[in-house]
Amino acid sequence: MRYPSRGRLAAALAVLVLPLAACSDSSNAEMLEPRTFGDLPAGIDYVAMGDSYSAGPLVTTIRSDPSGCVRSTDNYPAFVAGWLSVDTYTDVTCSGADTRDLTRRQTTADGKRVAPQLDALSAETDLVTLGIGGNDFSIFSTLLSCIDGCSPRLEQRLARDAGRVEQRVAGAVQAVAERAPEAEVYVVGYPHVLPTDTTCPAVPLPPDQLAAAAGIAADLNASLKAGAEAAGASYVDVDSISEGHDVCAGDDAWINGPELKLGIAAPFHPMLAGMRGVAAEVFKAVSGDDAPASERATPPRDAIVRN
Repeated sequence: MRYPSRGRLAAALAVLVLPLAACSDSSNAEMLEPRTFGDLPAGIDYVAMGDSYSAGPLVTTIRSDPSGCVRSTDNYPAFVAGWLSVDTYTDVTCSGADTRDLTRRQTTADGKRVAPQLDALSAETDLVTLGIGGNDFSIFSTLLSCIDGCSPRLEQRLARDAGRVEQRVAGAVQAVAERAPEAEVYVVGYPHVLPTDTTCPAVPLPPDQLAAAAGIAADLNASLKAGAEAAGASYVDVDSISEGHDVCAGDDAWINGPELKLGIAAPFHPMLAGMRGVAAEVFKAVSGDDAPASERATPPRDAIVRN
C-alpha cells in the first residue's frame, strides 16, 4: 500500500500525519499506524467493501442493486459517504461475503450471483473501507450456532480459525492495492456483539462460555488489525467504542438479538444505532474530526453508483 503523500486523497490535505510503528519481529513488514487527516479533499471516489456487518441487512430500507446482498441505505458506508460529501460512492458490501468473494462471483441470498467486489475498484479510487473476515472458515455461523454453548474442542477450533484470518486480510489489502494503487484503505473491525461478564435471555451462556465467545471475537479483531497493518492499511477499532452496546445492553444496544426484525436488523447484527456508531469511528479515522449529528444516512444522491 502506498504512502498517503503519493495519492490524490492525501495530496489535497493540509495536514498529513503518518506515524510508523515498529517492524514486526516475525516478518519485518512495515507496520503503519491508522492515519488521520486535518482536511478533506473535494471529489473523493469512495468504494465500500465487506460482509453483512458492513452491508447492514434489514436496517431500515434495503437497496435493490442487488436485493440479495441485503444492503441497507443506512449502513455505515452510507453515513460515511454523506459526511464526507464524496463525489462517487460505490457500495459493494454483501451479506454472507468472505475474503474469497473479493476475487470471485458470490451467490447471494436470493440465488443470484454478483461480481467480485474488487471489480468496483479502479485507478481513480481514493478511499476504500473493508469490513470482512468473520465469515471466513465459517467463524460467525459456527459461533452463533452454539449460542447455548460450545464444546471445548469447538472453541479451540474457532480460536485457531480466528488467527488464520490475519493472512487472508493481509492478502485482501494487497489485492486492493493492486487494483487501486492510489487509494487509502481502512479495514473496519467488528463491534462488540456479546457481553463479556453478564448474560441475558438473548445469550443464555454460562460465564465461562461467554468469556470464551468474547475471546474468540477479540482474536478475530486482532487478526484483522494485524493483517491490515502488515499490508499497509489502517485499522479502525470499533470493538472498544461499542463496549456497553452489546446485545444485552437494553436501550443502549447497538446489536439486535436472536430474532430477525424487518426494518431493524438481522439476528446478532448492528441496528441503525450501531451503524451510526461505527460510521462515526470510521469518519473520525479518515477525517480526524467528530461526525456530524445525523439520524439517517444521506450520501450525495448524484454520487451513488448502482451495481
